[in-house]
Amino acid sequence: MESGLLLLAFISTLVTVHQFHIIQAQEGISIDCGTTGSYVDSNNVTWVGDKGFVTTGESINITDVVKKPINTLRYFPTGQTNCYTNIPATKGRTTLVRTKFYYKNYDENYSPPSFDVVYDGKHRDSIAMTVDSLFSDEETFHYSEVIFAPANENISVCLVRTSPSDNPFISSIEVYSFDDGMYKDLGPEEGFILYKRNAYGATKLISYPLDPYGRLWSPKGSQDYPGLIDLTTSAPSIDITGALNKPPEIVMTKAMSGDGFIMSGLNLPSTLLPVYLALYFSEPQSLGRTQKRSFTVFLDGMQVGSHPIVPVFGKATQVVLRDIMASSESQLVFKSTDDSGLPTIISGLEVYSISNYKDHGSGGGGQSGNSNKGTSPLFGQETVSDKIDS
Repeated sequence: MESGLLLLAFISTLVTVHQFHIIQAQEGISIDCGTTGSYVDSNNVTWVGDKGFVTTGESINITDVVKKPINTLRYFPTGQTNCYTNIPATKGRTTLVRTKFYYKNYDENYSPPSFDVVYDGKHRDSIAMTVDSLFSDEETFHYSEVIFAPANENISVCLVRTSPSDNPFISSIEVYSFDDGMYKDLGPEEGFILYKRNAYGATKLISYPLDPYGRLWSPKGSQDYPGLIDLTTSAPSIDITGALNKPPEIVMTKAMSGDGFIMSGLNLPSTLLPVYLALYFSEPQSLGRTQKRSFTVFLDGMQVGSHPIVPVFGKATQVVLRDIMASSESQLVFKSTDDSGLPTIISGLEVYSISNYKDHGSGGGGQSGNSNKGTSPLFGQETVSDKIDS
């Protein structure tokens, strides 16, 4: 009798996991690494434990850390490569996968490890935390992101040891599906590995549910760029349908402005990488008939977009550039056109390296909005303060 009950319980568990995978594949999944069971967080996101996705490694609770999912982790003391598999995804649909790493000296070695993370066997990122991660509060974490279109109905995330003395670890895995048309410049088999995503004029991190696609937008403003000013739109709402990547409306309600400026520090490494750049704009003022804001943006001399940028009040404009090589020395130059009477502005920015790079041959960029008609491993990571804007 006891063995029969155990068999029924096992079958029930398999059915539950199978059903969960079918349901979650439509919208994504959030995995709390190093824990079991499931829970719903304050943003109404359902988190599940990592049982069923990984068969190696050791789980641990971080002493004195309360906040989920960073209060647990899984580390891998043995093996060159350890993988999470059978993570549900939607085949062919552009997808964001984010991995988080909260060290907090869990191993009492006082030495943040370095290692690689490989997404779906194709897209490799390098995780290199600083000594600051020894003392990070619960609002600050390290993360890696990639955007790609899965070739199957499930994906893998692998942690790869790069130093014999360092044990890879992971705190969480998140998967979000994008709508059709978002990041349409992503080529077949390619991945966009995140280096920077900023919301200018914002004061706190912007995340889900303010961004329904789960992206994290780091706040940047005049305190980071002396001489520039922060602006807030007077429009009652912002129409984002003209920006194919669908930046969240809250990002478009703020901006940073100045009389032509140079933006450096794109978070890229010193070696040249092929990049994808997306910029977002919205006119914050209702302009008079004689007023005009018009400007161009250049990345290392290459114009971003095919026309001058003329932001529209109450609407979002997106301008993108890919197939250009950039590095830590690269700069964005904002320059007003001769017929413009107002300074340049910017609301949002995204910078990615292109994994499994395939040259589209354009050498330029595209623009979408309402204002104008008309194979090498790549590495990057972010550390952010998880203080959500409201």
